Amino acid sequence: MGAGSGYWARLLQLRSVDVVAYDLHVAGDEGEKEDESDEKERENAKIAATSGEESHGDAEEAQGSGGEEADEEPDDEEEVVEEESGDEEEVEVEQVYWTEVLKGTPKDLRKHADRALFLCYPDDFEDSHESMAMASLCNYAGDTVIHIGELFGQTVCLPGAWGRTSSEEFQTHLAAVYHKVLQVPLPSWHSSIDTLTVWKRTKSSITDGAMYAFIPEDERIDLAAASPSTRHLLLLGNTNTESTTTTTSKKRRRGKNKAKQAEDDEDSELSDNDEKSGGSASKAKKGKQAKGS
Repeated sequence: MGAGSGYWARLLQLRSVDVVAYDLHVAGDEGEKEDESDEKERENAKIAATSGEESHGDAEEAQGSGGEEADEEPDDEEEVVEEESGDEEEVEVEQVYWTEVLKGTPKDLRKHADRALFLCYPDDFEDSHESMAMASLCNYAGDTVIHIGELFGQTVCLPGAWGRTSSEEFQTHLAAVYHKVLQVPLPSWHSSIDTLTVWKRTKSSITDGAMYAFIPEDERIDLAAASPSTRHLLLLGNTNTESTTTTTSKKRRRGKNKAKQAEDDEDSELSDNDEKSGGSASKAKKGKQAKGS
């Protein structure tokens, strides 16, 4: 939702991802806007013509009473307008779409509960003061949300702590209903801290009348995080991890050695039995030969 020109959608399609892109403004809207502006101009022209006919008599009286001064004043105004309009030049830039983008609103997400919701810089508040990200989250019934932009605590733009890409209410609701399973830093301008984050819908459990979030072990984000200046403080944790890994590997080696020793012992017992049986057979053969002689 909020696909814009479809750039991210195209990148995903190149990686064999099935994407349905929506945006409020799509290709062809420019022509509709031009038609609307033309209609407004025609309406304004009609209104101006009607009002001009009504005030025609008043205008003639004003010209007669004002004399030559009244005729000279409009000329000066026209020259000023012409000079100002000559300095400004409108340049039309053609919008390029990287892939097909459908016209839609957050309500269209109700049809796609089986898909992941992808939001990239969703709230610019250009078309509305309402949060499109929040509206999308409320209309989405699926399990996976992908967000690109800034989040709480990951911004350098003050005084707000929520960043510039999604609203506070959206981020609060996102953290309450979903849990983050992936975070990847993205190339950013010096004035932003952008990340790609993936969120999974959180299941809940009720214990002793209290509600708790149920997050599987394999979906929990590692809480250990440090800046380069404090990373050395995590060495203790790393040492414990290494010692635990070393102990585990030692136990595995001991188990393998025991198993190998047991196999060797079994092989030696078999060889001893073979030797004993071989010796008994030779003795019996010698006994038979002695009897025969």
